[in-house]
Amino acid sequence: MKRFPWTFMLAATVPFVALSIAVSLHMFRDAALSLELLLTYAAVIISFLGGIHLGVAISQYHNSHKIANLLIAESIWPSLIAWGILFYADTHIQLLALTLLYTFMWAVDSLLYNNDVIPQWFYDLRCIITPIVVVSLYVAYFGLV
Repeated sequence: MKRFPWTFMLAATVPFVALSIAVSLHMFRDAALSLELLLTYAAVIISFLGGIHLGVAISQYHNSHKIANLLIAESIWPSLIAWGILFYADTHIQLLALTLLYTFMWAVDSLLYNNDVIPQWFYDLRCIITPIVVVSLYVAYFGLV
């Protein structure tokens, strides 16, 4: 286990969990603010995941141009979609779309792992973090009134 990345990457799930609970339990007077914070954090982190895939593409370009080119394209679209989601009016659709994006990125990671492109420790970490994120987004979804 890689203690340093595990610690920091698991810590990155805290805002998902905390904000989802805040949204669901209406913990703040301005419920819209906690929802907006959750949605923007989710969009930022999905962009970060796209950046990881871009880095993998760059490092793998010498091995396979075709796979690298697909990863380059794949790494950019989730960020653009997440950004667009922030402008959509229906918060339920925003939350569902973000859960789909996180699931999609996890599926890409699964393909990368199965093709020996990313290390097992990173994939194992993604297999813990992604369900936490997706469940958190669903908690917020079902907690909206």
